[in-house]
Amino acid sequence: METRMLLKDESLWNRIQGFSLDASDADFPFSKKLAKEENWSLEFTRKAIEEYKKFVYLCCILPKGASPSEIVDKVWHLHLIYTQSYWEDFCPNILKRPLHHHPSKGGFNEKLKHQNWFTDTLKSYRDIFQSEAPEDIWLNRNNAEKTKNKSQIWKFIPFLMLILLLTSCLGEVITTISSIFFSFVGIIIFGGIISSIKKGKNNNGGNTDSSSGGSSCSGGSSCGGGCGGGCGGCGGCGG
Repeated sequence: METRMLLKDESLWNRIQGFSLDASDADFPFSKKLAKEENWSLEFTRKAIEEYKKFVYLCCILPKGASPSEIVDKVWHLHLIYTQSYWEDFCPNILKRPLHHHPSKGGFNEKLKHQNWFTDTLKSYRDIFQSEAPEDIWLNRNNAEKTKNKSQIWKFIPFLMLILLLTSCLGEVITTISSIFFSFVGIIIFGGIISSIKKGKNNNGGNTDSSSGGSSCSGGSSCGGGCGGGCGGCGGCGG
C-alpha cells in the first residue's frame, strides 16, 4: 500500500514516520495531553497522530500543499504549541523546510476555496496512499465523537435521574401551591362581590340626604363643573 507513496520521497516519509511527538522523558507526553484536551481515547488519539503525519507528508509533496480535516487540524494546533519540538526539530530536521499554518480569512469565497482544496487533498490521499481517508478522522466529526471515552456518558446518568426525580416532585409541589393560591384568590374575589352587593343595597335603602347637592362633587364645589362627575377626581383641580 505504501510502495507508491514511498517512491515519491521515501527518505522524507521514513523521517516523518520515525518522529515521535511524545518526548521520551515526559511524564505527561503529547499524546496523553491531546487525548485529555479533546476527550479522545488513546487509541483514537494514536490514529489521529498517524493521519496527521500523512497530512504533513502531503503538505510537503503536493505542489499546493494540503488541507487538514478538523481532527487532523487539532493535532497540528497542539504540535504548534510545542514550539521547540515543532520549529527546532520537526521542521528543520525531519521535514527540512518550514511548514506554516494558514487559517482561513473568512467569507464565502474563502470557504469555497478551502472546500475545493480539501476535496483535492482527499483525492491526493487516495492516489498516494492507495486507500480512502479514514472517515472518523477526515470526513465526519460525529463519528470521531463516538470514539471518545464512553465513560463520560455514564457519568451524567445519575445526574439526569436526579433531575427527573426532582422534576416529578417539583411538579407535584407546584400543582399543590397553585391550587392553594387560586383558591385563595377565588375567596377574595367572591368576598369582594358579596361586599359590593351589600353596599349597593345600603346606599339604595339609606338616607337620601347623603347624595344631595351639598356633596363635594356637586356643581357648587370649589372645583366647579369642570372636574367631571367622579368624586375622586376633584382633588386634582386645585380647589
